[in-house]
Amino acid sequence: MKTLHILNGDATLAIFKQTTFEGDILVWREILSEGPVSKTNLWATRAKWIGSNFGETEANYANKVLDEVEKLKGVKAYDEVVLWFEYDLVCQINLIYILSLLKDMETQDLPIYLICPDRFEGIANFRGLGELNASQLTQLYSSRNKLNTSDLNIASRAWNRYTENNPSVIQTLLQEDFGNLHLLKKALLAHLLRFPNPDTKLNYIEETLLSIIHKGITKRTDIYESFWLKEPIFGITDFQIDFMLSQLEANGFIENGMLH
Repeated sequence: MKTLHILNGDATLAIFKQTTFEGDILVWREILSEGPVSKTNLWATRAKWIGSNFGETEANYANKVLDEVEKLKGVKAYDEVVLWFEYDLVCQINLIYILSLLKDMETQDLPIYLICPDRFEGIANFRGLGELNASQLTQLYSSRNKLNTSDLNIASRAWNRYTENNPSVIQTLLQEDFGNLHLLKKALLAHLLRFPNPDTKLNYIEETLLSIIHKGITKRTDIYESFWLKEPIFGITDFQIDFMLSQLEANGFIENGMLH
């Protein structure tokens, strides 16, 4: 049995290497939930945005991201695919893109399994696979769900509508049956909160960060923890929060020098 394991990032990879699972590994390192996406010319769009906002060179982007994406082209050489992803918005958007690719590659005869927990017994405020040890990661394998054609179809529709950047089309999608992608609906509801409030011109994440700061929490590490505890569904990292805080500061919503 030749297996391709698709992991949601390097945090999971570090633990996965300690297990006895056999097969090849593809590490997904993009954050398609942040910044522009496109139905055409996606990778050029992403490379440009990542480079201008996070200082990543084209060469590094190609090495870290595109070389891994390239592995999907050989997916038909495998007997099965196992996707290890999480419940948050970042993971769910990456997941629907990958599944839409697999659908377009006509992999209907290829067994595709999803491991996607939103909780783990004994771990309060569970945030993701990177918190688990090798034994706990192994336990999850028996809970994997086999995806069907309907699941791939809903993923493809969700990705196509996500790229339109229009809340009304997402609202329409929420009326559909999500099948084995049962955590996708909650993530898309979170995505709707990222569209600006017409009154404040800020989205829910920005308003939440400002609310934390207005409570007197101005140390960046404390801001991260406060946000993650309150809103784990968004799945954003400290790096992404820093970017948003910089934007808020540049636009005058946070006084210069307030954060430390």
